[in-house]
Order: sequence, then C-alpha cells, then structure tokens
Amino acid sequence: MPQLLFILVNAAREENLGASARALKTMGFNDLILVNPLANHLGEKSRATAHASNDILENAQVFATLDKAIEGIDLVIGSTAKKRNVSETYHPVEDLPNIIMGKEDTVKKVAIVFGGEESGLSNEQLAMCHLLSTIPMHRKYPSLNLAQSVMVYATYLSKLTLNWKKKTQHRPVEPELPVIREKAAQILADVNMQPENLIYPRIMERLMLLNKEDINLFHSFCKYYLKKYHGRLK
Repeated sequence: MPQLLFILVNAAREENLGASARALKTMGFNDLILVNPLANHLGEKSRATAHASNDILENAQVFATLDKAIEGIDLVIGSTAKKRNVSETYHPVEDLPNIIMGKEDTVKKVAIVFGGEESGLSNEQLAMCHLLSTIPMHRKYPSLNLAQSVMVYATYLSKLTLNWKKKTQHRPVEPELPVIREKAAQILADVNMQPENLIYPRIMERLMLLNKEDINLFHSFCKYYLKKYHGRLK
C-alpha cells in the first residue's frame, strides 16, 4: 500500500490540529504535514484535543509552502468544498480508495491536502494538486470544519489498509506517475500545446486516473513515440 499523508495548509485553530491528529490515528494513519500553520500544533489546546494522539502532532513535518511539502509525492489530491472551475472534475471522497487501489504499485506516496478554516485552498494551491476531491453534502452551509473533513477522508481511506493486497511482482525502480507526467508533457510540447491551454490540465488530470493496466499501455505507446520522434526509449 502506498504511504498516505495528510497535509493541512494554514490551519488556524489548535483544536482542529489536535482533532485532526486524533482522527488520523483512529483510522490507522500516522503522517501529518503542516504548511504555514497559523496555530501551534504543540500548544496546550492542540495536545488536549489530540488526547492519545500527541505522537502524530510531535512527528508532524512543517513546511513554509505547499510546493515544498509535496516534493517527492507521486499523487497529490486537493480537497475543496467549492467548485472553482466548471471544467475540472471533483471526485467524491468515496471514490478515492478505488482510484488509489487501481494504481497498484505505480505510486509510493499519496497526499490529501486540506485548506485552512477561513477560505480553504487557494486557486494557486489547487493548481498544484493532480486531482481534486470533495465531500458531497446535502446543503452548502453550514459546511464541515477542517477536523471534520479530515475525519471523513480518513474514514473512507482506511478502506485501503483493509483491502490492499500485496503483489508478488517487483516494485518499480522509480514511481511511475511522475514519469507519466514527464512523458505526457513531452508529447504535448511536441504538438505545441502549452500549459496555459485549457485542455492541458484536463489531459494531465485524466492521466492521473489511469489504473495499472492503463499505465502499462501508456508506457508502451510512449516507447514507440519517443523512439520515433526523439531517438530514445525512456
């Protein structure tokens, strides 16, 4: 199973930090990353709310910016309650376990990113994510708070620890999704499709939904393409 990390950006209340840590530990997760926290994750209220989950807070990694926090992470999934762009797909939280399990051994690290209590993730931060997800709700307001959202995601994603089946095949030498993005970027550049093109991010997003079999098929296509147009096999 890939390592699942939960990233909180601009968390502003100690109680939410502590409750998030408690939610993660309850559901079997250990990795918490904080980006520019506005509250003290080791403060008195954080620790009191975390209860028996203070180790999650103590071992949390802290970064100044989201781009630094997601370095080396193969699949980054941003959570949002607001639909910012009609052309983007917002995957319901209940679909994430199957999306991740479909990758099999092609990913080593997957991160779920949550924005701060006041305004969530910015458009710039959402653009750093490979996929976007949301919690379907009957009514827009009152919305779930940060810690509640973390608990919902952790509950659904705990399915991974229960259903993941280890394969006898060898692990890849390197994570495959970054390679997929690099190869796709090369092909799109060859046809003069720039990242500013509205279709570009949609293509990249859909590639992140490929399962193991589809990824192998894409690699096979790229093998012929890169040999013909670039004189290389990888």
